[in-house]
Amino acid sequence: MKINAPKGTVAKLRWSILFAAGLALALSVPALAAPKPDMKPPTVIAYDYHSVAQTSDGLIWYWGGVADVIKGKPTPRDNTPEHMKNLKDVAEIQAFRDNHIILKKDGTVWEWGPSWKVNSVQIFEGTTEFPEPKRIEELSNIVKIAGGEVYSAIDKDGAVWVWHPLVNYNGYHKLENINDATDISWDGKAGVHILREDGTVWKWTAYGEDIKFVLADKQFRTHKFTENNSYAVRNIEMNPSYSAIKIEGLKNVVALSKGQGKQNFAIAKDGTVWGWGKNFRGNLGLPEETEIIDQPVKITGLSDVSSIATNGLSTLILKKDGSLMVLGNNIGDYPVEFKKGHEIRRIVGIEKVISVSLGDQHAVAITEDGNLWAWGKNNAGQLGDASFKDSLTPILVKKMQ
Repeated sequence: MKINAPKGTVAKLRWSILFAAGLALALSVPALAAPKPDMKPPTVIAYDYHSVAQTSDGLIWYWGGVADVIKGKPTPRDNTPEHMKNLKDVAEIQAFRDNHIILKKDGTVWEWGPSWKVNSVQIFEGTTEFPEPKRIEELSNIVKIAGGEVYSAIDKDGAVWVWHPLVNYNGYHKLENINDATDISWDGKAGVHILREDGTVWKWTAYGEDIKFVLADKQFRTHKFTENNSYAVRNIEMNPSYSAIKIEGLKNVVALSKGQGKQNFAIAKDGTVWGWGKNFRGNLGLPEETEIIDQPVKITGLSDVSSIATNGLSTLILKKDGSLMVLGNNIGDYPVEFKKGHEIRRIVGIEKVISVSLGDQHAVAITEDGNLWAWGKNNAGQLGDASFKDSLTPILVKKMQ
């Protein structure tokens, strides 16, 4: 199937919506207190310009990327974490852009996210709202979810469900050859990685895509394109199969990386790390001249790793001792010339981390004492210190008790 779209249209639309309907929400997490021994520790997720914190008792706090428009002027809200009172009993929450999927403790899955309400067309006023979540009726008995352009979920029997609402949506499907999944992760493109009980990693891809830029003909002259007046043509071929394919070279894996980056990692039982995918500015841990790795390779210098978070520019590595390392760009920094991205650097000023996530150019983390930290870009209130000022080092957003 061929889809024609002017180059930059999606990006501009996204920014216009972000700026008009959102640019800074709410940020003050009142008591993410350390959990009781029988409770799940608090966690954080981030995507683009917002962040979410989940407390041990299943409550959700949201901040960043939200504003109202008053008399035609975008007006940021107080950017401290806002308690989402309509979200309760949450077991897990995942984000893709401003859309979220929520796994509740009863195994049901829900869709949720901010929406834009027009209050006045004449003077252009509107409000960002957070409506009630909507249940996905086709999914039940779910134990784990993963967000992304391709969504996925694991049910109590270890089966994997996949769906992709943005490109030729065709419903919810169960993979035919997986019945023992323990972890899932979006690959940053059109695929899902699946970890099985035997420590092997498998992949299912929703569609193949080839993008070419061609010169516009007369019917596109009213649009704005690149300097040579070209537009993007997306050639998309859907995958008719719902069977996953094994990724060779990986064994004894216990966890997969999470995030929106096109660099992917698998953490082995002994704490070593294997990586593959795109190596932008060294964020895969390989010298910058290596652009893409198709098959997993061992990443030198990484050991005792607990989890990994990615975005397009950076990779954050959480070690078992609670320390944080970074590959690629430093969080929130975009140097023009930077040849040391493949070198592992420690994030100073934060220790004993138990949960970490990356947005577009910011990071959020929770330490074992329940404190919330953030650093990087803060143009949309995604850090939560009510200043809208960037910070290249972690700042304590809220002192938890």
